[in-house]
Amino acid sequence: MSGRLALFGGKPELAQGIADPWPQFDQTEETMLLEVLRSRNWNHGPMCLEFEEKFAHFQDAAYGVVCNGGTNALEAACRGAEIGIGDEVITSPYTFHGTCMGILAAGATVTFADIAPNSDNMDPDAIEAAITPRTKAIMVVHFGGLACDMRRIQSIADRHDLVVLEDACHGWGAAYMEKGLGSWGLASGFSFQRSKNMTCGEGGIALTNDEDVADRMNCVINSGRPRFDRAPEGLRWGGNHRMTDFAAAILLCQLKRVRKQTDIREQNAAMLTRTLSRIDGIEPVDRLQEATRASWHIYSARYEPEEFDGVSRERFLQALRAEGVPAGGGYTEPVYRNPIFQNDWKAGSYRPFAWTTMDDAPDYRQLRLPNAEKACKDRIWLSQTVLLASEAKMTELCRAFEKVRTHAADLR
Repeated sequence: MSGRLALFGGKPELAQGIADPWPQFDQTEETMLLEVLRSRNWNHGPMCLEFEEKFAHFQDAAYGVVCNGGTNALEAACRGAEIGIGDEVITSPYTFHGTCMGILAAGATVTFADIAPNSDNMDPDAIEAAITPRTKAIMVVHFGGLACDMRRIQSIADRHDLVVLEDACHGWGAAYMEKGLGSWGLASGFSFQRSKNMTCGEGGIALTNDEDVADRMNCVINSGRPRFDRAPEGLRWGGNHRMTDFAAAILLCQLKRVRKQTDIREQNAAMLTRTLSRIDGIEPVDRLQEATRASWHIYSARYEPEEFDGVSRERFLQALRAEGVPAGGGYTEPVYRNPIFQNDWKAGSYRPFAWTTMDDAPDYRQLRLPNAEKACKDRIWLSQTVLLASEAKMTELCRAFEKVRTHAADLR
């Protein structure tokens, strides 16, 4: 560890950087793409069907329906569970707004439940407190690929006769009690967008263990067409959100790598956690003992400026980045601060979502969830690409954190 911070002219701990270019691919993808090209099955074809089966099996689910994005997968999960206008779905305020867009596209109302104090996942007690007579489902968000407390959440759902859905868009290869994320609830959605641990540029998949639900989800994705001829006529409608065989071919190759890559991320996350746990003022977010496998799409920790001589998180991150650590602060505000939820829809004639037409529509402008708001001020994020680094690079990264902590007083 060099003695002077790189921010002030010292040598960076990670002078050569840490993350390889993303996405990763090799000759396997090229060969598969050529196979699709020459087959002339450029539409939703046999590659899609093969990937649906293999990915569902990989996550311990019975059925998969591929589509062109994670948000569409979450809409399909909602509509597959027969959620619609007048229903409320409880979800997390600490998530990408696509979680909520999937719910709103199904016609339902979003209700937010706060996250736990040192977690990026919803607090089960807050979920139970948020239940109303209109609540029909709980959509958990396994943030960063760390599992939510599914036993407690399922127990709450059972007591209140609610459906559990999973936003597992960060959950490829992750598990709770050795069972794949996305297979615990009635239905789930995953994303394969460019930044994701498994990617085809843009894409998604909805999973379920229920054939009726799978049939309804297929209607949502495939212009109202059922797969098993079980969906009632009134539910046989939807858009064209199909995936092509080009995307599925890439995903079949990515699927072959994801388990090994997850093992690497787990090892590197463990090293990072051991280091950060020894540094006063940085606390890795809680991981449940039952979260038996994490995908680590995002590694998240809490920063306490008072332990760093009052140095702000922004200044701390500036020093880290100068050392070559590509760290960020994550979301700047909870998702309920998104303009969709802050607009006064009742003041105008255009009301694009079903809940905006309700006389007793929720006023999200007054909502304050302290743990989510605090998380937007104190989190430090590292992406999944960082956690694919070599052991030597991870050692340098850990030294960078220690170096900035040692010289924190210089940052004031």
